Amino acid sequence: MIKGFEDAFTDLQSEFVSLCMEYTNGSVDKIYIYIYQDTSQKMFNAIFVKGNSVIPAGNFADDEASDEFLSVGIKDIDKLVELCDMYQCKGPNEYKLEFDVATHKFDASYRYDNYTKSGISPVSELMSWYEEIKEKYGK
Repeated sequence: MIKGFEDAFTDLQSEFVSLCMEYTNGSVDKIYIYIYQDTSQKMFNAIFVKGNSVIPAGNFADDEASDEFLSVGIKDIDKLVELCDMYQCKGPNEYKLEFDVATHKFDASYRYDNYTKSGISPVSELMSWYEEIKEKYGK
């Protein structure tokens, strides 16, 4: 990795975790963050686990708070793109970030292929991940 890029990249991902912590007032056990971006679209969403309940971001708060949360997340995607451009690095198209609130354990997986060109939508990928998370917690 290019000197400075990795730290800045990690810091930006931490901003998404902070956004989720602020949105939930830290009242959740786990945070799953989904980000997708390519030249034609951006998508940000999150899934929260509280006890054995799996809660989509849109069901966590009222409509106004949810809309603001999602809007800020979408805007923050630009920072990731700008950072990758600044360091002339190919940025991921898809990010799946996981954060354990109690242990502060952070995990991330990335995809670099623009799968929307093959007819797969980010929404269907998010829903698939949501179903995996629900199965993991038995709900």
